[in-house]
Amino acid sequence: MSDVDRLAVFGDIHGNADALAAVIDAIRDAGIARALCTGDVVLRGTQPEECIAAVRETGWPCVGGNTDRRVANKKMKKQTDLRDLRPGTRTWTKAVLSDDAVAWLDSLPELVEDNLGPHRVVAIHGDRTVPPGLVDHDATDGELIAIMDALGADVLAVAHTHKRMIRNIDGRIVINPGSVGEGTGDDHRPTWGWLESGPDGVHAAIEYVDAPLAPPRDKNHRKGE
Repeated sequence: MSDVDRLAVFGDIHGNADALAAVIDAIRDAGIARALCTGDVVLRGTQPEECIAAVRETGWPCVGGNTDRRVANKKMKKQTDLRDLRPGTRTWTKAVLSDDAVAWLDSLPELVEDNLGPHRVVAIHGDRTVPPGLVDHDATDGELIAIMDALGADVLAVAHTHKRMIRNIDGRIVINPGSVGEGTGDDHRPTWGWLESGPDGVHAAIEYVDAPLAPPRDKNHRKGE
């Protein structure tokens, strides 16, 4: 019997159902049966309902990202006339989503977890943490250890920045798998990550879907849309 245990991580989907389908297929083709989604399922892309349905169908746990919270905000009422709404904006996204989909976004927790062998993996979106602080490339080892200690995590999976990152700090891993739905620079490939626990500890890697399915973020969207 193998002592190896594997878990996939992915996030920052941003309403791009084609890229999401490719990443889910890649995870399953890699023989990985479990995954955690690090949030930002919707906003800016034009397939929010399809993305929500696909994530829910996997049964994999998902955290709520900042864009998910914005769309689910109860203070923001649905608009019924879409003629003047630009696809991908927050108002448009909430208007086209079913009530059930909005309720699902509203139900997403700030933290999900799973076991990877003897290790505890915690996934958060990463835009706000306990202790507070953005989890990004500029975070020091001490800051990341403090966050992991507060969360009780041996492995921390984050998102939000869209910047791929693997940090190994004294055998503890912080991974940002990049973005499923939005490319960076000239690279329009969706990305995702995996974690593997074996006799010699935890290993992490980031994978690319070899297809230009993740266009760069539309700079015309106003902040908060």
